[in-house]
Amino acid sequence: MAAIKEKFLEAIREYRMFEPGETVLVAVSGGADSTALLNLLVACQPELKLKLHVAHLNHLLRKGDAELDVKYVEGLAQKLQLPVIVETVDVAALAEKEKLGIEVAARFARYEFFERAAARIGARKIAVGHTADDNIETFLMRLLRGAGLKGLCGIPPKRGQIVRPLIKVWRREIEDYVGALKLVPRRDHTNYESRYVRNSVRLKLVPQLKIYNLNIKEIILQTILLVTEDNLYLENTAADKFSELVVNRRLGEVRLNLDKFKSIAGTIQRYILRLAIEQVKGDLAELSYNHIREILSKLGATEKWELHLPDGVFAIGDKNSLTICRDKPVVIEAKPFKYVLAVPGEVRLEEVGRTLRGALVDQVDKSAGPDVAFLDYGLMGKEIVVRSKQPGDRFTPLGVKGSKKLQDFFVDEKVPVEERERVPIVESVGKIVWVAGRRLDDRARVTDKTKKIVRLELL
Repeated sequence: MAAIKEKFLEAIREYRMFEPGETVLVAVSGGADSTALLNLLVACQPELKLKLHVAHLNHLLRKGDAELDVKYVEGLAQKLQLPVIVETVDVAALAEKEKLGIEVAARFARYEFFERAAARIGARKIAVGHTADDNIETFLMRLLRGAGLKGLCGIPPKRGQIVRPLIKVWRREIEDYVGALKLVPRRDHTNYESRYVRNSVRLKLVPQLKIYNLNIKEIILQTILLVTEDNLYLENTAADKFSELVVNRRLGEVRLNLDKFKSIAGTIQRYILRLAIEQVKGDLAELSYNHIREILSKLGATEKWELHLPDGVFAIGDKNSLTICRDKPVVIEAKPFKYVLAVPGEVRLEEVGRTLRGALVDQVDKSAGPDVAFLDYGLMGKEIVVRSKQPGDRFTPLGVKGSKKLQDFFVDEKVPVEERERVPIVESVGKIVWVAGRRLDDRARVTDKTKKIVRLELL
């Protein structure tokens, strides 16, 4: 009894699962694992200072047994003087409707119920009864179907609201614990049907592995812990690199600098790609190693390319950038344009869907973004022209000595080819004074001798 309680508290402390005073929703199926979880939380309640609330979902999968499970959980909660929430979901109907396997549908319904119930009672944590045995079974299942380092990390002790205080406790220890309490948990006969992959791993594969090493479960658990530690390091490294690579990020799209990406080690590249896809897609469901490998194989291409990823996500690349996006960009044929801007005043650039506004101001705002420029009014002519780029355009980029071809500037700045025709070029007295949103001409900059300042803003 004391040993299991110590393991239980050790996991809670190590992973900082709870804060004193928190309300915790305890998921209880009525089986040995969740029954032990609930009783251990109650036993440690004075020390942990938690408010406990029981939750049970009737899956309607085991006919009469399911109703007995409900009564057992309700009786357990009453005995422990805890409130209980019970709901019913027809998991078989859900699986048929959503075209899911029974196990997947049951898991989806279960966690959706837990999250709703937690929100209803204001619970910040949801405690579930996964054990060390569940962890090694998950590891073996993923190994059999093929998984990367992240997949082989097994079940996380803590993720979001979900906490697993029994993650270091073996099933045999749980059986001894509930037996010592003289409790008779509910038995789910489907746990002994080998048609389910997890059951087959538990009932057939693990016993076979014990033939080669009696301590195989402990060895696998240690492997999971080591893999988890290595994976965490790689994830943190990839996250740091990812922030350096992002050229543009908005809802449904992430664009990465391809030159910098290519300079990174292949292992980190794969993590970065998964991170970019997750940010756009929302998850990594159905994403396989082959998807990542196919993207990497395209990175040396000189022509523009695109790949379809799961759930309507695209990977699009050219020699300068790699874009992960939800909606495939629609390339609109650029049309030449030319407008005259009066200052103060504004002009609508219909061909690019933007507006350029000009005004006279007293000082430069150094916190303004790239779509704002400040120019010396005295160096401007009476007429300011806003137009599309033209062959042979040159200007003197701010901070650069000498003039430069506009085409070379776009290449150096990694401006995608399809966007170059849509960049407004602002000129006065026949000279480019601002490549709108990109760079001011050095000759038009504001100096100590400037008497009047023109503020241009691209809206």
